[in-house]
Amino acid sequence: MARWRGPATRRGAMFDVAVVGLGPAGRSLASRCAAAGLDVVAFDPRPAAIWTPTYGLWADELGSLPPSVVRHATASPWIVAQDAHPLERSYVVLDNKAVHDHYDLSAATVRRERLDDGGVLALRAQARVVVDARGARPSGVLPGDPSPHQTAFGIVVRAEDAAPALDGAPGLLMDWRTDWHRPPGRGSDAEAGTTRGVAVVSPDTVENGGTAFDRVPTFLYAIALGEDRVLLEETCLAAAPGLPIAELKARLRTRLTRRGVPERAIAAPLEREIVSIPMLGRDRAPLPGTLAAGVAGRGGHVVTGYSVAHSFAVADRLSRALARGETPDEVDPRRPADVARAAGLRALLGLDVTGTGALFEAFGGLPPRSQAAYLSRDSALAPVLAAMWGMFARMPPRAQWALARATLRGHPRR
Repeated sequence: MARWRGPATRRGAMFDVAVVGLGPAGRSLASRCAAAGLDVVAFDPRPAAIWTPTYGLWADELGSLPPSVVRHATASPWIVAQDAHPLERSYVVLDNKAVHDHYDLSAATVRRERLDDGGVLALRAQARVVVDARGARPSGVLPGDPSPHQTAFGIVVRAEDAAPALDGAPGLLMDWRTDWHRPPGRGSDAEAGTTRGVAVVSPDTVENGGTAFDRVPTFLYAIALGEDRVLLEETCLAAAPGLPIAELKARLRTRLTRRGVPERAIAAPLEREIVSIPMLGRDRAPLPGTLAAGVAGRGGHVVTGYSVAHSFAVADRLSRALARGETPDEVDPRRPADVARAAGLRALLGLDVTGTGALFEAFGGLPPRSQAAYLSRDSALAPVLAAMWGMFARMPPRAQWALARATLRGHPRR
């Protein structure tokens, strides 16, 4: 960790901190640094734009954020695999405009500009600390990107229309039932079994299905947004390369139709959402002499894809350190728990529909503290390993063997 003394202007630099990219990670850091009295310059091609993705986190992860940034809270969302598992935590969806306004940049210098790597490197002559927060793919989507991705396609519908999809749950964090699958040559739902009244084809039928993607599991994420709106989203947690949006869209339609969501709501939703998250972030070292924040570095959880809560917490910690005159060598240094999370990602990439269902059935049976530890980007090694062992111990022997093989071999899933 480097130290410095006095304001940047005394060392020939114009600013204390330069932040490039004003997504959640960059904007929160720039705002916190400016509030701490540092001279901040921030760059973004659309600095006033309100973020469009749906950002969710646990209520106990709000940290210094005020309650006013919460758009809607779901008291106890479910994870569904073989059984339904209500989670003993409140899950909140953020009001993006309220978060945007909370992280005020009126005390910073904001420049409407898109910087490439060369432009970021050039800032080292203008600022004591340069932070790259341009995201995992600053140059845009990479054609044929082979890296592990989380992908999703979702629609927003009215709560009344979404009710059949929720199947009695207050919210579905993950619903792994396989009613997204329609076996070749079988047009009738009567040929499928049911779980909690929802038609579900057997895992064996899914594994022997007729498309190249039938071994890739997906889940339904169904969360109320408030104002009589619910997001229904078909999500592939991790695949390498990412599962195509067209496949996710088709699965969502099949699943929702089977559950009784009105066709008019599916065909003409209030909004649509597309998600593509590189699970390993940028997956390379930061540019020389810069820090990488958020998913430009290692700020994302490689099993869940979540990064926003961690980014906000990092903004608080890093801004305090910079205000003290301390500059860390890395924003998110590699820690022992990251090795365990990497093993979890290999498992997800290698497990089929049956194995993934068994894994999350086991996760649903963990004590709440172990669930929270596994889902958190900031957990230490011991609680993460305890959660992983707890899942393994709760799985049937055949699924344990599949999990061990997937974790050790780490086969990419196509």
